[in-house]
Amino acid sequence: MVRIGGTFGSGTTWRLGFLAALAACAAAQQEPDTSRLASLKEMTLEQLSQIEITSVNKEPTPAFRTPAAISVLTSDQIHQSGLRTIPDLLRLVPGVNVSQIDSSQWAIGIRGFEGKLSRSVLVLIDGRSVYTPLFAGVYWDMQDVMIEDIDRIEVIRGPGGTIWGSNAVDGVINIITKNTRDSHGMLVTAGTGSMDQAELDWRYGGGNDKLSYRIYGKGFSRAPEEHPDNRNFDDWRRGQTGFRLDSKPSATDQLTLSGDAYGGEAGQALQVSSYTPPAIPTVYANRTFNGQNVMAAWQHKLASGGDIQLRTYFDRTDRHELNYREIRDTFDIDFIHHLPLPGNDVTWGLGARLSPSHFFQTVPTVDFTPHYQTYNIFSAFLQDEIALAPNRLSFTAGSKFENTTFSGFNAQPSARLAWTPTARDTVWAAVTRAIRTASRIENGFSFSFLAAPAVPLYLRLVGDGGFTEEDMIGYETGVRHSFTNHGSLDLSLFHDRYNDLLSVEANPVFVETSPTPAHLVLPILFRNGIAANTTGGEISGLWDLKPWWRVQASYALALVDARHEPGSIDASTIGQLEGDTPAHSVVVYSSFQLPHNFDLGLTYRFVSAIPDQKVESYSTGDISAGWHPNNKVEFRLVGSNLSSPAHAEYGGDPGPLVGIVRSIYFGITVRR
Repeated sequence: MVRIGGTFGSGTTWRLGFLAALAACAAAQQEPDTSRLASLKEMTLEQLSQIEITSVNKEPTPAFRTPAAISVLTSDQIHQSGLRTIPDLLRLVPGVNVSQIDSSQWAIGIRGFEGKLSRSVLVLIDGRSVYTPLFAGVYWDMQDVMIEDIDRIEVIRGPGGTIWGSNAVDGVINIITKNTRDSHGMLVTAGTGSMDQAELDWRYGGGNDKLSYRIYGKGFSRAPEEHPDNRNFDDWRRGQTGFRLDSKPSATDQLTLSGDAYGGEAGQALQVSSYTPPAIPTVYANRTFNGQNVMAAWQHKLASGGDIQLRTYFDRTDRHELNYREIRDTFDIDFIHHLPLPGNDVTWGLGARLSPSHFFQTVPTVDFTPHYQTYNIFSAFLQDEIALAPNRLSFTAGSKFENTTFSGFNAQPSARLAWTPTARDTVWAAVTRAIRTASRIENGFSFSFLAAPAVPLYLRLVGDGGFTEEDMIGYETGVRHSFTNHGSLDLSLFHDRYNDLLSVEANPVFVETSPTPAHLVLPILFRNGIAANTTGGEISGLWDLKPWWRVQASYALALVDARHEPGSIDASTIGQLEGDTPAHSVVVYSSFQLPHNFDLGLTYRFVSAIPDQKVESYSTGDISAGWHPNNKVEFRLVGSNLSSPAHAEYGGDPGPLVGIVRSIYFGITVRR
């Protein structure tokens, strides 16, 4: 596909080629095109340090001074990377582990516990949670946003339960789209490539300062990845449309109304057990999904300098896998009051979420009872930032209080300290409690897997309500430093202590006579039998080596140590927890603003081995090259996974590991 400096057959050769390309760009650099820089220049380091984020306090806060490990992907970074999916963009964030399973599935985790459903990571799109309580996690193939409309992606590494509540245990990913005032006019992007075979995105926006709007539509078709057994099942197709309105009826009020509708299908391979006759064939077919959502938000500024916010949304999802179907409706309302006081900055709020689910049994070996059930969350939170020394030292304390259907009442307190001795330094520390609540899979779930056809013997996972919730106490500290206007450094360290993690506990075998023929069943119950510690940190830096050359680099370490709690006989979970996440990861991104309206982005990634998935360590690189002949047209060429023809990143499908292939993509964007 795309080759730099010769063949990519060996790791050494491709690294040399990659570095040679970087060096050639620097050597050939001339005076930058001033018109190009005026329209498309990246944010300066000073501007980056002043970016205000909302994911930590639900109120705008300068990222540089925030007492939490937070990373922000700006629209400039997202645009120049050339990446077209949210999981691929998250690879650029230190401490976020992203492994692709096949064409449409990813395993994602923050600071450990990487998994297909990201069960301990809360994912939000404009404040709307996309966490499903059926299997406790996120369906990544159902989450999409028009890339050109993303304003920023805020990622909290570490617990965020005090503000966002349960399931924000290891982190929060908040995808925030642009105000419609920033997306006037027509935009069309069309692309094709070896993997992304066809893509078409369009958007139109208009209005004025009082009322502005946009509508959009997008769709794509993606090819299968590489399969050693030639079972190329994982092709993927998806379409989505939506709208957003932003109104500013007065100087103190702002209203937002948005909505989306989507649908898609993706190839899947799944072993589906049957009782009559005892069999476990691998089924190859498409899973299908669709959904709709609408969200309304109101913000009112108070004369005191505070504000009140009210956000509500409705979300419907309909997912039909090869062995079940679920339709879920979610109704959510969230109220926040920000109250500045002398020496204190108080924020409090109330929330409620009702999520009725209808489960449809499609095979005898998978079932939820009852088939119709409503999951509720009622919450309140209070947080106070106390200025111990104005603009220098602050102490933040607060807690989230929740009552959920399966886990009852819980509190998630935190205490955070931030010291800013100079305008270029921030030192912070935090202690936080977070929980993952029980979900439907631990309450009324039954899944039977034929383990020994000759007997026959079935392993039966049973969620009988005996699982409560997982508990984590997180200890964090960090420092940020800005080196004048040429660079910055961010260091975060953490030690997290988990108790009552999910375990699978075997019970005595029994004989079951119905359905026929008679068979043996080994019940395996969900319990809270595992404890674990995770220790590590992330260090990231950003440097403007030249006015036209920026380099970002990060290294992340995550070590997991798991053990049995008293009474547990779980035989598999410890190995999975310790072996499902890479201990080391490195990302280096270098961006160039070149003469004649060209830009270039080079990415190098290293990921250490994932032993439980039988995945060896790998390193690879991406290239994104853009040309803007004028302000209305852009051409972009992207080469991904350039180190080898294919490499495995994670297991998850029956059969051999899927190879994530080297690919090329070419896109054209037209603005009017």
